[in-house]
Amino acid sequence: MDPVHTERTVIDSGHVDAISPRIADGTFQSLLLDDRDALAPVWRTPESVILHLTGAGALHLGDDTPGFEFLGAPGRTVYCIPQTQDPAVIWTGWSTQAFTPGNVTGDLALTLDAVDGPGDVVLWEWSPFGEPEMLLDSRSGLPATYPVPSNTHQHANWAFTEPGVYRLTFAWSANLNGTGHVSDSSVYTFAVGNVDTSTITLPGAQPSPSPSSSPSPSPSSSPSPSSPSPSPSPSPSPSLSPSPSASTSPSASPSPSADTHASPSASASPTSGAGTISPQPFLPASSPPTGTTAPVSTAAQEPTTGRLASTGFPLTPVLFTAGLLLAAGAALLTVRHRARHTN
Repeated sequence: MDPVHTERTVIDSGHVDAISPRIADGTFQSLLLDDRDALAPVWRTPESVILHLTGAGALHLGDDTPGFEFLGAPGRTVYCIPQTQDPAVIWTGWSTQAFTPGNVTGDLALTLDAVDGPGDVVLWEWSPFGEPEMLLDSRSGLPATYPVPSNTHQHANWAFTEPGVYRLTFAWSANLNGTGHVSDSSVYTFAVGNVDTSTITLPGAQPSPSPSSSPSPSPSSSPSPSSPSPSPSPSPSPSLSPSPSASTSPSASPSPSADTHASPSASASPTSGAGTISPQPFLPASSPPTGTTAPVSTAAQEPTTGRLASTGFPLTPVLFTAGLLLAAGAALLTVRHRARHTN
């Protein structure tokens, strides 16, 4: 036996046998058969479903809608579900295919017990001559009953005379062979027109708590003095990972023995760190893009003592040679000075 689902569901298009009785958990129940997917139909409790007839079902009564005068005066707008499927709107009907003449005596009875909403509800079929044949009409008084044979799948025209939220109470009753008279009723919620279905409370559901009249304190927008945001320190070469953000991690700053493989923290994904993206350091054209790691030069990590920084030439021999040249020049000047005085 297929399970009966109770999770909140909004249906605004497709085929639904909205009012369908069956035996579930050993009892006669009025349920909703959601068969928008004909290969995987789902039974639902009517109290968990919102049937949304959107603004696409609006019918403006006038000279171009002959035959609909019974729904209202010209100039009015009603909302209709047609008897034949219109892909733009929900297509609701009913089914008694869970029962056969072998287990039911006579017809089943479908009764519209109550309508709670801003307008009236009318269900009808068209006669071969194009005249409306009423099945259920809340304008004529309730309850209203319509007989339905067993093993029947049926659709009709629906009309809601005003937009808004309706609660329709439908009941099924039958005489089951071996059991006797059984009946069950359910409340169906219809949202008609451009209604925000998220604001609708389903029958039996707890209403959402209303917001408090006094606003809750919100976090201060100024930074806390006890935890200042770290500021990036200047570096002679571009960092291998994004500059520090509001949250720091050991991998956020380069270490002397940096691994040449990029770590997860080197990615500049918007979801990294604390959810904010810090400005990236300027990278020369030859530098790798942010988020990738360039090989670290071994020579750049060695001390430069005793070498010329620009060429890497050894400094000690240069200084020694310069000293010898200065000493030789000084000696030559002394000899020439003495020779001049001697003459």
